[in-house]
Amino acid sequence: MKVVVAATEKQEEKLEELIQYFYTSIFPQYFDDDEISEFLNLKILQVPKEKDERLFTLDGAFRAICSIEVIILILESNIDKDFSDLFNKNAEILIESGLFFPFSYSNFTSRNRSEANVIVSMYSNATNQLLM
Repeated sequence: MKVVVAATEKQEEKLEELIQYFYTSIFPQYFDDDEISEFLNLKILQVPKEKDERLFTLDGAFRAICSIEVIILILESNIDKDFSDLFNKNAEILIESGLFFPFSYSNFTSRNRSEANVIVSMYSNATNQLLM
């Protein structure tokens, strides 16, 4: 008999927060709104509805959270070092955890990056708030 400990509510909240950050801060730097919309349709980085997935175990949630954080750190770092192996390893961990993430490091190269997308993207966070 194997005992599996379920993910905590805080882990689930953190996972949702990181996924939201990915969609509002990372994807708009590399992809246009049509592509991001398609990612949503394809359920990329979407938490499964069924709670029986590996993602909802303590270990699965922890691994997924750490992997997303590592990928974000790699993509936001300004270091000109090749992190492709580390990125791809963490992408594999996401898939093993139950999150669909069909990207490799080459999808996020600097030549694909565009600051203009971030400014006009409907997915990026507003840079200021309208006061009424």
